[in-house]
Amino acid sequence: MSSGTLADRIRAEFDAREARQKAAEADRAKSQEAHEAGIEKFKSACEDLQAVWKPKFQEFAKQFGDKIKITPVVSPEQREARCTFLTELATMTLTVGVSASPDATMLVLDYNLLIVPTYFDYERHARMEMPLNSIDKNAVGAWLDDRLVSCVKAYLSMQDNEYYLRRVLVEDPITKAKFLKEDAAASIEHKGATVYFASEQSKKDYMAKHEIPA
Repeated sequence: MSSGTLADRIRAEFDAREARQKAAEADRAKSQEAHEAGIEKFKSACEDLQAVWKPKFQEFAKQFGDKIKITPVVSPEQREARCTFLTELATMTLTVGVSASPDATMLVLDYNLLIVPTYFDYERHARMEMPLNSIDKNAVGAWLDDRLVSCVKAYLSMQDNEYYLRRVLVEDPITKAKFLKEDAAASIEHKGATVYFASEQSKKDYMAKHEIPA
C-alpha cells in the first residue's frame, strides 16, 4: 500500500509535475543556448569560407559571360547562390547552398540542378556535411569544384543535344514552345505541312488567325 495521506500523495504528484516542468524548461534553455552558439559558429564558418567559394563562383560566371545570372540569398541560417541559364531548349537553374543542420552542429552543403524540360540524365543533387567544429576548407573547395564542373558537363550535354533536338523538336507557332512531335497536344495539315500545337487553344488561335474552317 502507498504510504502517506491522500493529501500528501496529491501534493507529491503536483510537486513532481512542477519539477518535471522546471527540468524541461532548463533543457529547452540549454538547447536554445547551444543552438544560438552553433549559429554563431555557422556565421563565422561562412565568413571564413567566403575566400573559398567566392572566387570559384566568379570564375564560373566569367566562363559563361552573359549566359548566366547569379542571385545571392543570405539569411542567418543559410547562404545560397542561384544561377540561371537561359537557352533555346531549356532553362537551367543551379542552386548551391550552405546551411546549418537543425541542431546547428553541422555545416551542410547542397547542390541542386534543375533543367526544364529534360532530355537527358545528369547529376541533379549532391550533399556534403561536416562538423562546424572542424571545417575542412580544402574539402569544401574540392566538393564545390566537382559540382560546378558537373553543372558545366550538363550544360554542354544540353548544347550537344541541341543540334540533334533541333531536327526532332517542333514549335508551336502561337506560343513558340518547343517539344517532341509525340508530345504535341494537337496538329493540323496546312499548306502541305503538318503544324503541331502545345494545346488545343493554340490550335484554335492558329486556325482563327489563318481563317481555317473548323
